[in-house]
Amino acid sequence: MMGFGDRVPVREGVPTSDTDTGTQPALTRVLVSVEDLSQVNDAVELARQAGASQARVLHLSLREIAGGRRFSLETEAEASRVVEATVLELRMAGVETSGVSRYALVGKAAEAIVAEAAEWGAGLIVLGSPRRSEFAARLLGSVTHRVLRRAPCPVLVASAAGKDRPHRSEETIKHDPSVLTGTPAR
Repeated sequence: MMGFGDRVPVREGVPTSDTDTGTQPALTRVLVSVEDLSQVNDAVELARQAGASQARVLHLSLREIAGGRRFSLETEAEASRVVEATVLELRMAGVETSGVSRYALVGKAAEAIVAEAAEWGAGLIVLGSPRRSEFAARLLGSVTHRVLRRAPCPVLVASAAGKDRPHRSEETIKHDPSVLTGTPAR
């Protein structure tokens, strides 16, 4: 019979506690979907707080169809700027990050986000703050609500409270527009 202070040998290959299973938590792979620079800081902070060790930044360059032709609502340069700023912020937070910009039709953004999360194997989706007002979202629909209903994993949505706060790169451009052209400020 063993006493209170007696030691029990630990066998190799057996977890030392019930919670130590040797696998990483599912939330370490985070898909961060941002629409523009105003969403970057809050989305990055959510991903960091969720404990992301890997992140994929997704920016959807929306297209409309008119007269049988597709028209982008932003330039490729604008889309890549959003992706690059988000990737940089996540890397500065110590998160291994890749980024991608994809085309999606207006009205199909939620489906594109959910498909990217499933394809990449995300354990969590982080969305930038909703852009539509609550009334407009109820009237016209909301990408956020559709992602919440269809996502194969948990979804975090950045708060709209800090929506009017510009991203750091926007502040830099206001104070020093030469950063866009590469010419020194006078």
